[in-house]
Amino acid sequence: MRTMATMAMCPAEAGDFSPQRVVRLTAVLIGLGVLVELLVLRSVAGALSLTLAGVVAIINFRWLDMILERVIQPGEPQFDRASVLRIFARLSLLAVVLAAILLVPSVDPIAIALGFSAFVVALIVEGLRGARVGGG
Repeated sequence: MRTMATMAMCPAEAGDFSPQRVVRLTAVLIGLGVLVELLVLRSVAGALSLTLAGVVAIINFRWLDMILERVIQPGEPQFDRASVLRIFARLSLLAVVLAAILLVPSVDPIAIALGFSAFVVALIVEGLRGARVGGG
């Protein structure tokens, strides 16, 4: 498994999965969604909700990559206090977003769903790109 840290050390081949591309594409999709929310729907609350969800999705992805890099690696896995704290922080961050959906009336739940979905779309696009370029 190639993580972001190992990809920084050795350049990726053409067909390799790139977490950086996933994050960039997610940011572009979030930016487009925010523009639509602001210009077409004229909803500042929707734009903020979409941005918040997209940022949380990106943070979760990067933290998950760090945890996997430490725990699933050749040799001795390092499931230490930092890994446990990152797992707890990821779950806490998701809990805060879900609590905001339920408790804050101005939060747009559709925009939050779209913000999280932007990350999923970016993963699918990167997977299809890898299959087309790398052949598998």
